[in-house]
Amino acid sequence: EIGQHVGFVDLIQASEDFPISATSKWFCAVTNPNCQARAALGLHEIGYRTFYPKVRRWVSHARTKQAKDKPLLGRYIFVEVDPKNDQQSFYAVRAVNGIETVLSSWQQTPFGDRVQPAAFCSDWIGSMRRRQMAGEWDETKGDLPIGARVRLMEGEFADKLATVTAKEGRRERTIVFKLLDENVYGQLHISNVRAA
Repeated sequence: EIGQHVGFVDLIQASEDFPISATSKWFCAVTNPNCQARAALGLHEIGYRTFYPKVRRWVSHARTKQAKDKPLLGRYIFVEVDPKNDQQSFYAVRAVNGIETVLSSWQQTPFGDRVQPAAFCSDWIGSMRRRQMAGEWDETKGDLPIGARVRLMEGEFADKLATVTAKEGRRERTIVFKLLDENVYGQLHISNVRAA
């Protein structure tokens, strides 16, 4: 739904809408600038699996720091296409809002040289997916900077958003927070908050 915040949606899992085919392959599409999410949603709506790895970083804005996801590989998104399936085509992929082109290479055929979309190894895509889910590119892990926006996971303010105002205790493992849009302060151990 538009406007809804989603932490992580796995669009690659097999289901009735997206059966896994032995002949399907992963291809790389180039998106318009900052359009990876739009392109992934558009491709998902017409029945394609997609994946683009993301890096999570602290971004400063209005004296607060927020954790934001940015594409790891710039304007690239991976799309799974089954060339043997009549309902899937590269023309449909290129027609999606946000897609600029599909990476291609020259291939020799019995009828002469042709430009064909270049397939990627499924094992490599699976490896990249596992690395993202393991948090390899999450730069918000560990130390929380002062001004960071966090979600409280424990206590009476569980599941509320707050801003880190100070750090206390041995090795600064206790944070002092202020709830967003409220004049309420509190303390929690650093393990009981997550970057928001």
